[in-house]
Amino acid sequence: MRKIAVIGGGASGLMAAITAARSGAGVTVYEKNDRVGKKILQTGNGKCNYTNEDMSAEKFYSSTDNGLIEKVISEFDEKRVISFFEELGIVPRKRNGGIYPYPETATAVLDVLRMEVGRLGVRLRESNDISDIKIKDGVFYISGEKYERVIISTGGKSAPKTGSDGEGYRIAKKFGHKIIKPLPALTQLKSDMKLFKSITGVRAEASLSLYIDGKYVRTSHGELQLVDYGLSGICSFELSSIAVRTLDKGQKCEVIINFFEDYPKDRFIEMMKNRISLHGERTAEQLLTGLFNKKLAVIFLKQSSIDLNMRADKITDKGLKSLAESVTAFRVPVTAVGDFNKSQVTCGGISLFEVNGNLESKKIKGLFFAGEILDVDGICGGYNLQWAWSSGYCTGKAAAVD
Repeated sequence: MRKIAVIGGGASGLMAAITAARSGAGVTVYEKNDRVGKKILQTGNGKCNYTNEDMSAEKFYSSTDNGLIEKVISEFDEKRVISFFEELGIVPRKRNGGIYPYPETATAVLDVLRMEVGRLGVRLRESNDISDIKIKDGVFYISGEKYERVIISTGGKSAPKTGSDGEGYRIAKKFGHKIIKPLPALTQLKSDMKLFKSITGVRAEASLSLYIDGKYVRTSHGELQLVDYGLSGICSFELSSIAVRTLDKGQKCEVIINFFEDYPKDRFIEMMKNRISLHGERTAEQLLTGLFNKKLAVIFLKQSSIDLNMRADKITDKGLKSLAESVTAFRVPVTAVGDFNKSQVTCGGISLFEVNGNLESKKIKGLFFAGEILDVDGICGGYNLQWAWSSGYCTGKAAAVD
């Protein structure tokens, strides 16, 4: 029986352990926390969006991908993930493409994983922080025990309270691996615009377009949360991975927000003229009632140099054009992103150029990497857990069989 050590008992580590054990290997999972799967409990705001119907490599970011992400995902795709969890007892619930456990509790997902680990006889060494792995004549030594294969699945640096402290990077570096600078992703976009203090707490449906050095890069849609330091909410999180890399390179980063996606600029002006014809006696501020949150309306008018208390029928065409620009192309310079404590995942990590198709090290035979420790991060919607399941499956299978 081949002996395999899995370092890190998160989503990818547990999947690797289960897959290897099902293939006949003797598996030991080393976990620094007092219980495996701690970070799983936080996913999807505790509801655990564990995969998504709309799965493609375009949902992931990596500065070193050469087709490997697509290969790994295709080996254990969203359909196989859904079937895997159904076999363990999880009934899937679909919500806007995302797949959740039917009770929408992350504990259900972790519980069935722990039950399967127990059924397969996988040894759990919890409260066991591995800081060193030795290798001699192709054999790995961990805490006095010998292993033929090692899978490192220690995560990145995000949400350090769950145990992700970047220790895996140090181990990988010891074995000669290059680490793409880890940076926080799926986090808030910060701005030095002072006006945010007056609109903090406002939520609005919007589209956010990211520009790097003045060039369009990507658009994200959804509920935007305005906070005193800038932008939050899923639509801003999905741009943070690109934004943080941009800022780290010293490039200029800007987000242009459209608070009225349903109307192009010209049609918005037309609509406003119609409102003025019907309610010309109202003030400019009152004219926007029913369109925007009151705090936002005040900002739009101030940015357009329109007096809040002037009669609506006194607003000039120039004023309406300026208002339309403010509403549909609200410019926000991004100066920073939330730190690792605020981020959900880490971008950067072990270069994909340094692992083969099974995510085995090209430098050390028998050493594998799975999950967030690699230079891969996905957008919101179950994609990061999908990467964890897929990469865990690939490494577990290869470590046990190859």
